[in-house]
Amino acid sequence: MTIRLFLDVPYSEKDEAKQLGAKWNRVVRKWYIDTERENYIKFSKWLLKDSDDVMIATDYLYIIEGKTECWKCHQLTTVVGLGIGEYVHVYGEPDAAGIEFVEDSTSPGEQVHLSWSDKEDNIPPKILSYLKNNYFVKTMYSKTVGGNCFANYCQHCGALQGNYFLFNEPDSVLSSFAFGTQLKQRMSKLTIKLIPIEDDLILNWNVGMCDNDFAYLKYGTKKYLTLSTTADTEFTSYEELYGLLKQ
Repeated sequence: MTIRLFLDVPYSEKDEAKQLGAKWNRVVRKWYIDTERENYIKFSKWLLKDSDDVMIATDYLYIIEGKTECWKCHQLTTVVGLGIGEYVHVYGEPDAAGIEFVEDSTSPGEQVHLSWSDKEDNIPPKILSYLKNNYFVKTMYSKTVGGNCFANYCQHCGALQGNYFLFNEPDSVLSSFAFGTQLKQRMSKLTIKLIPIEDDLILNWNVGMCDNDFAYLKYGTKKYLTLSTTADTEFTSYEELYGLLKQ
């Protein structure tokens, strides 16, 4: 199976990308590379065009499901987060970029890093649709943020469950920032859904890191989630994730 990475290459720069080895996909209508990951740094001009730091998810994406007490009605409500496991980190200036490979030392899918995005546009449509159809999430107004954001809301009273609390505070039910018995108890209440992906993905998500990120899959309930509708494969391609397959 060839692993691809799709790039946003302006028309005026297509010849430069092609010379470096990029290929044109007629269905997706984007340039992509299918080279060794060590060579991603050659394409840092496009990887780092909007940021000095980019994370490229590999192998799996994750959905992390738990329950928390609503701050308003005090009933238990289901909340959900996203996650990445192994990834390629490209950083710095395009003409002097660095690259880092974050891989599990024991086996694929050992660690999960809790993630989220305040904007729906940053989540692949296939995953976004699954979240909206199976959980209590939507874009709504946040007084704290002073604008709209994609967030969890209470399944009982509809109150927004703040992104900062769920994804940044150590007391969050989704956080792995706990120790000893508390860590095991917290993680054992979570369901971790593993989504195998066929292609590497550039994701503009807020990703948290903690030394205890191994605990999600060690203590949580693991379930494999196949979003692919292609016969004979559980891996979801870029085309499927972004709704680009021809009907």
